[in-house]
Amino acid sequence: MNNKLVFTCLIFLTIFLFSWWSNPTLIPSASLGDTPGYLSIAQDFSASQTEIRPFFFPLILRVCMNISDLHWEKIFSLFQILLHSLICVIIFHFYLQYNFSKLSSFIVTLLIGFNPSLIYWSTYIMPDFLLAVLTFIAWFYTIIFIKQYNKNEKINIYLILIGIFSGLAIVTKPQSIFGIIPFIFAFIFVSNKSTKLIKPIIILLIINFSFHQLWEQYKSYNNSGTSFELLDFIEYSVNMTAIRGGLVDLGEGTPLYNRIKEKNLLENARKFGIRMSYTMDGDPNYWEFNKSLSWEIKNDKEFARSIINKAPFKLFFYSISNLHSFFTKRSFGPGEGSFPNMPDMIRYLYVVGYALLYRPLLFILLLSSFVILWRKRLLTLLISSCGILLYASLSIALLTPHGGEFPRYRVWIEYIMWFCALFPIGMVIEYYSRKLIQSLKTLN
Repeated sequence: MNNKLVFTCLIFLTIFLFSWWSNPTLIPSASLGDTPGYLSIAQDFSASQTEIRPFFFPLILRVCMNISDLHWEKIFSLFQILLHSLICVIIFHFYLQYNFSKLSSFIVTLLIGFNPSLIYWSTYIMPDFLLAVLTFIAWFYTIIFIKQYNKNEKINIYLILIGIFSGLAIVTKPQSIFGIIPFIFAFIFVSNKSTKLIKPIIILLIINFSFHQLWEQYKSYNNSGTSFELLDFIEYSVNMTAIRGGLVDLGEGTPLYNRIKEKNLLENARKFGIRMSYTMDGDPNYWEFNKSLSWEIKNDKEFARSIINKAPFKLFFYSISNLHSFFTKRSFGPGEGSFPNMPDMIRYLYVVGYALLYRPLLFILLLSSFVILWRKRLLTLLISSCGILLYASLSIALLTPHGGEFPRYRVWIEYIMWFCALFPIGMVIEYYSRKLIQSLKTLN
């Protein structure tokens, strides 16, 4: 049997079974506050929750429910595990294209497949994992398309696939609405500069944004009060970032400001400020303050508009002040009830090993990887990867009120991030495995 096929089957089965072991009941978690909204849309695509949540993830849930009303949760979990395993198979073969051996490709692929963050979020009824899959596929096809286009300057099927998967990412989570831009930039940067680039870019943009536009048209026809409005997605982040930065007085006269004043918390809020650190962990006093306010009042749009109008630049710099911690936050560990009968020592090594991979090694590995890609002139891979990582980290920093949520939202680009970050490790494995083979041959 072909060795490549053996490795492919081994990767798929190992990661599939390992992921199943992480959640042996196959009952996904529904404990997060956003889950009921997605379930409501899955049951009725005209539900009020469509104002801020798009349709694709609820559509997946709906399909699972239609297959079996009784066992849809298990079907959903199996679907997520299957996606994860298939993506890892693609990653294995993608490493082979960059001249890694089957052994080193196998090892680094398993490191991605066993990643506790990816496995953890695949067990939740949340769209973050699906977004990671769609973004990875769009990135993967971008690299293939650019390579093909540079050979003959002809539009091919991969351009359409980029548009489809990046478009589906938009209607999975709106934060990816401009996720196509890094891929277009990579295409322009690496390809021969000419007017011929205009046509494929226009086609790509039309396909990409058509999903969002069709969804908005559907909502306006079936539920006219649920059209897309940017402030619906950012008011909480704007408000909490402003308060965390000590800008509370700029919202004077708004409902949120008045509530803070009623609770005698105004002086506390005025003492808050952005303090730079390696991990940007939250201020305990801020968290106590945050918990004292209701979700509804924290989403006060009047306060958000006041901050945006009076201090847009301060708000921007406060938002990106924790950008670096996107790459220094550790991941989620295995959930409760995961990996039954796993020996304590193995669990400890698993948790601690990945904790160290995330911090301090992730940032170091990424920088090393980008240097390697530049020196090897792998510009398509370098520009497309750097572009989407920068876009994702910047948009999450801007749209997230604090860095504590980064480990969850970072799942979006975990596949791409670790594909690049593990390049140096793969090269080390490659070097020492060749040395070992040479030594064995010498002994013989």
